[in-house]
Amino acid sequence: MPSRIIVLVAVGLGSLVVHGAAARPAPSAANCSTVASAPFLYSVVIPVSAVQCDGTQRRLRIETRLTRDGLVVASASRTCRDTSVCWLTVDASAPDEPGNQLWCSVARGYAGTAFVGEAQACETDDF
Repeated sequence: MPSRIIVLVAVGLGSLVVHGAAARPAPSAANCSTVASAPFLYSVVIPVSAVQCDGTQRRLRIETRLTRDGLVVASASRTCRDTSVCWLTVDASAPDEPGNQLWCSVARGYAGTAFVGEAQACETDDF
């Protein structure tokens, strides 16, 4: 008879866990945004970009292009799991060229398979 009581308690606890998980909705892509900051010069030109969400997402993906005078000179992507922010920086870097060019970071973000948006920021310094 004692083993019967343990089984009932275990089944009861399992039900509580299932109901507790169902009570909290998962964060959605609507709570996320794509962010791009102006590239900076640190031996090479480095773009800064991220997908940022209000809550933890199962999978975030950021795709970044570094442009010089409107032409793509480097690109990279990164996938992050079980986080609320996914950064991408030095993976898309490129050497600076002589003279003054306009460098920009262009980013596209995804939460799961949902497109979050695109963001762009360009440098304002001469480098």
